[in-house]
Amino acid sequence: MTRTTPLRIIMEWKSYVRVVIEAVRRVVPEAETYLVGGAAEGRLTVASDVDVLVVLPRRPSVDEAVEVRTKIIEEAEKLGLPPHAPVELHVIGKDELRRYARGSVIPLHP
Repeated sequence: MTRTTPLRIIMEWKSYVRVVIEAVRRVVPEAETYLVGGAAEGRLTVASDVDVLVVLPRRPSVDEAVEVRTKIIEEAEKLGLPPHAPVELHVIGKDELRRYARGSVIPLHP
């Protein structure tokens, strides 16, 4: 049996992101998804998380963002996302996307 280590976990980040993209598609099909942060810039470490933007057509309230995030995580877990997956979802509106333009922003497609 393969031992789960921080290095092994972070090496699986692409498979985690694929599961999250599918969960987003099922929960909020109108949303766009983007990879940002260390994964997008090629600087992941064993202490990193993988930042995924979930961009809605309009800016959500804090409560709406929490609800959408929760539904996506629940769906991703049903699809096999392990509880230890270092994925961080940021639910924002399309008008907020430009805040992330100073770093790498990579569109994700199902």
